[in-house]
Amino acid sequence: MVNASHSHCPTGWRLPAHNLMQLLMITLRRIFLCVPQALKPTLYDIMCKLSELSGNQYHYSGIYRLPFNLVLKVSGDLTANEAAALHFVASLYDIQTPILIDHCCTARKTYLLTTWIEGDCVAEVWGQLTATDKARLATKLREQLSHLHEQTITDVRQQPISLASGGPIIDPRVPWLADSPRIFTTSRDLFQQLWVGLGCPWNAEALQPRLQPLIERGDVPIVFCHGDILRKNLILPGGLQKWRSGATVVCLIDWEYAGWMPLPWDALKATWMTYGPEDEWFQTMKVVCPEADAELEADWLWRSRSRIPIVRDWQARVLRANDV
Repeated sequence: MVNASHSHCPTGWRLPAHNLMQLLMITLRRIFLCVPQALKPTLYDIMCKLSELSGNQYHYSGIYRLPFNLVLKVSGDLTANEAAALHFVASLYDIQTPILIDHCCTARKTYLLTTWIEGDCVAEVWGQLTATDKARLATKLREQLSHLHEQTITDVRQQPISLASGGPIIDPRVPWLADSPRIFTTSRDLFQQLWVGLGCPWNAEALQPRLQPLIERGDVPIVFCHGDILRKNLILPGGLQKWRSGATVVCLIDWEYAGWMPLPWDALKATWMTYGPEDEWFQTMKVVCPEADAELEADWLWRSRSRIPIVRDWQARVLRANDV
């Protein structure tokens, strides 16, 4: 980030660092807007090669650091869902995200250019967090999610359940939809797909009476959800110590699964790989999303007793899609 103390305007007064950064981002957006769409994939492929040669490829495949505090993400998300999500969330207040600069798609790839959030990933510093740190993180994360949900709550009869791009739901929590993704018209329809197999003989008595009332509700609000609130997708800008001082706010990255979903969805997705109610992240999300307490308990009941695997099914589909 530009240091304001070294940035002087011709008139002699100093422009705040955040204003300089905003000006730079606006300028970059205008530059990429002028690049013909047909040339962008080639341009971005060149950027990827240069990033690799300079040793700036990030820890994960498809993530490339670039100059001017930018990052290029190359993925197989042909819906450009993350770009649509970042574009939409930018219109809201008090939601901390990377800034979308540009994106483009080919028949096989999507290129997403955003600002890079310099700081510590919560997953990597989780072991260093004190109980006070974790409580504060839960509080601050709750504030952001509350802002996100309160600003986007809609009439359940008017807002279809879909990806941010408007496309059908594709999500690892419901891998059986991958072969026939669809847009849902009610939360009841989605929850039926979330907790499948209730009619099986071993589930009919133990699970169906507990989960069916939650499925049948018709008053669950539809809101815009991040859809992947895991510790690896939370950044403490400037690092842990700066965040502890109160100088920065936790930032949410990786909006590829964002979309219009029932209110409990962020909590359900955040905990879908936890090992039970005693898991620390499970307990954290109960603080972050207290309104989803019943759904969290029901989801664990289904995951632990339904005998229907989720992760293995999703991994198998990914492997088939990549011809591994």
